Amino acid sequence: MDVNEHINKINQNALEIFHHLHRFPELSEEEKETADYICSVLSNHQIPFRRDIAGHGITAVVSGSETKCIGIRADIDALPVAEDSGLPYASERPGVMHACGHDMHTAILLGTGIVLKEMADAGELPGSVKLIFQPAEETIGGAHAMIDAGVLENPKVSAMLGLHVDPTCETGVITVKSGPMNAAVHDFFLQIQGRQTHGATPEDGVDPIVIAADIIMNLQNIASRLTSPLDSVVVTVGQVHSGTACNIIPDTAFIGGSVRALSSEMLEFVKKKTEDIAKSTASLYGASVEISWRGTAFPPLINSDRVSKLVEDAAADCPHIKTVRRLDKPSMGADDFAFFTEALPGAYFTLGCSEKNAQRYPLHSDKFVADENAVIVGIEAEVRSVLMLLSESFAL
Repeated sequence: MDVNEHINKINQNALEIFHHLHRFPELSEEEKETADYICSVLSNHQIPFRRDIAGHGITAVVSGSETKCIGIRADIDALPVAEDSGLPYASERPGVMHACGHDMHTAILLGTGIVLKEMADAGELPGSVKLIFQPAEETIGGAHAMIDAGVLENPKVSAMLGLHVDPTCETGVITVKSGPMNAAVHDFFLQIQGRQTHGATPEDGVDPIVIAADIIMNLQNIASRLTSPLDSVVVTVGQVHSGTACNIIPDTAFIGGSVRALSSEMLEFVKKKTEDIAKSTASLYGASVEISWRGTAFPPLINSDRVSKLVEDAAADCPHIKTVRRLDKPSMGADDFAFFTEALPGAYFTLGCSEKNAQRYPLHSDKFVADENAVIVGIEAEVRSVLMLLSESFAL
């Protein structure tokens, strides 16, 4: 059977999987029912799997000939967003939504696995493929824990593929990028300890809100004055919490944010300056500050030139793909697929998911909609890329 026949045959099944996953999202580190459903699909298609890896992670292997093994990753977690998309298969879980497209990533990977299993059974798969269903991308970076748990071994993975939906592009558009694609990132949390007093007598207390404001403004000097304009650096404060009444200076203030850079070395420099500024600013006012960093820093996502070129070539041979674009500049966004590309050659590419004339809402929006017609495009791109990676003419 022709590859396209295999893909077209399972498209309706993949759409049903996508609709189910969208209706029943689960937050990071809570993806048990999602994992149960993924395992049921794998079982129905007689694809062997292991589950409960680094939380609710799953790996499944489609075995062909004993040559290379290629890995493909999909993230499975959702976001704490109340859906307002109007979809007939909208989330049935209040306050939880697949607003970042991970349901589509998972449906595509399951569809890819089904196609490859049919090809393997027919003796048409020149190698093995490991399907990696990863939890906790949105929080702790589940990729790091899965790698530590050995998902790149037994069989040993030679190269990795991953994709992410992109609502800024029309369905049928694939975007690839060689070299640096996403930034390194680490989230920080500051707790400023002041001293409570009445708003009428500020001299009797230490105002953590004023200190927080000063820290926030001083942190912007990292990008504007402490690093070169040629170095891409972002310091973002996204959370400020303090106080219970308008006429009371509180004891504490809380700041949450993130730092980003295009290299791990620059990220470490920015982290050090963030800590120095927070401590020195708090000390100036007679306060103290407790600094913490959440989980493990994500490294920069750096695609293999060779694997990226292969994805580009494979996409050009896909009937459902209209355009293959090259991304010229990296994004300061981040994704923990970077742990995979840090460990071995890989390519992370984006999948257009917007209907031609539809209103486009960004990722993480409560109105975000991924065009279901993008599912077959993603399956096509993954299957064709895997077959090229497994071909005898391509040496990693």
